[in-house]
Amino acid sequence: MSGDVTGPFARFVGVGLGVDVHSPPDWRALLASDVPCDFFEVYTRGDLAGAEAVRAAAGDLPLLYHDDALDPAYPAPPDPALLATCAANMAAVGAPWCVSELATRRLGERYLDFFQPMLLTEEAARACADNMRRLDEALPGRVVAENPPYQLPVGGWHVLDALAWVTDAAQIPCVLDLGHLLSFQLCRGLDPLTGLDGFPLERIWELHVAGAQIVSEDGVALYHDAHGAAEIPPALIDMLAEVAPRCPQLRAITIEIEDADLERTARQVAQTRGAVQGLLDARGAR
Repeated sequence: MSGDVTGPFARFVGVGLGVDVHSPPDWRALLASDVPCDFFEVYTRGDLAGAEAVRAAAGDLPLLYHDDALDPAYPAPPDPALLATCAANMAAVGAPWCVSELATRRLGERYLDFFQPMLLTEEAARACADNMRRLDEALPGRVVAENPPYQLPVGGWHVLDALAWVTDAAQIPCVLDLGHLLSFQLCRGLDPLTGLDGFPLERIWELHVAGAQIVSEDGVALYHDAHGAAEIPPALIDMLAEVAPRCPQLRAITIEIEDADLERTARQVAQTRGAVQGLLDARGAR
């Protein structure tokens, strides 16, 4: 998995921004701003015109693609129409990989407005691996599995064991979303990096951080993923500083900033870059 991407993302690129073409902050304003940014991870909700517009305006800024409609945790093959839409957007952006969370928004014929994360069982992991393998074969670049957020984990596995199993069975790389990992650890009453020592860190191509709120409900700490609508919790910055240098194949660190303003975006970029400045210097990022 270490040598099958060419171009900028064949090596560590740096710290970039996860942008939704339909949500603030306006990606055009970001391009025109002085906020340091090494790449965009583009989320278009399947809007091909949006993907084409970002590519045309971004110049030589490297781009990745993030899709949320492929439902790899659903126990059926990906929908051909949705797969075609993803492939078209990915090609339009020119992304070497597509991020897909191990989750689903389907329940039978019903579409839900929230993610259902994968069940933490071998049967569920097998279904995810089968679907991710299909996606990896069908898309114009790689598919990269992302660990989903949890507020009520179902199943006996640790989420890192599930992510390792899926990526091994499908022979794909992964994104480790540190906020999503923290959401699971809080549910189980575990330390933030529990389970990481046994994880195959060489499979991590990308790390995600984002704003969030950690609240207590009936004495239970819960992680509310808010992206740009909240500040990045200090615990995530500490996790990033610890994890990033341990990932030998890391190519990208993404801050998901949907619903942020430019001031908050600049602040989160400064926080994130500060946590990994030694890595940026050592690996000669952009």
